[in-house]
Amino acid sequence: MTIKRNCIFLLLLPILLSTNCNEKPSNAIVNKTKNSRFDFSLFENKFKYFDLKQFSMDTIQWERRKDFYSKLDSLEFFQIYQDTAVKEYLGKDSESIDLDFFYSKHKSKRGLLEFTILTQREGEYCDRILYNIYTLEGKLISSFRVAGSCGDGGYYETASGKFLNDSTYELLSEDNYKTENNEGSNIITYSKTLTIIKSDGTIFQTDTELKTETK
Repeated sequence: MTIKRNCIFLLLLPILLSTNCNEKPSNAIVNKTKNSRFDFSLFENKFKYFDLKQFSMDTIQWERRKDFYSKLDSLEFFQIYQDTAVKEYLGKDSESIDLDFFYSKHKSKRGLLEFTILTQREGEYCDRILYNIYTLEGKLISSFRVAGSCGDGGYYETASGKFLNDSTYELLSEDNYKTENNEGSNIITYSKTLTIIKSDGTIFQTDTELKTETK
């Protein structure tokens, strides 16, 4: 009888081991999902400004911003962006200017976590301020640009804006991207983007070209 039981146990052992191994990746995925969220209390005091109504890019040199704003570390970077398209944290190099900073935090009647991040990317020749909205558990709901500037090879774009009310943001931009030869006259395009923030934190946007002129 003992021999028979031992044989049954040996036959079942590979199945039991296989089941236990299959359970580990599942737990790892759960832990990874939990770790992608954040505890807002850990960095809520790092923001430079509070409840701003208007946004425009500062005139601080990129190399000097880290002396003026608090920089995101690698953990904060991935927890805040929560985007699988963001593959690499570029701020790990002490000489890098591809950095992200805590800019402003906000309160609204929506009762969600809302704050802005200033980001600068040398490869894109752009810096911008992004308004991010999260659940109280730290899950990213939506993100939109509230200011920005780009410039490379004579082409440029500048954008700034303001909240018209608690749930409507107006972004006005100017660019010369329609210019075929920037050594001659520039075709300047003026545009407006309206962002409507819904009560659940999701957004709806409309883009309008206001006018073009040649300078």
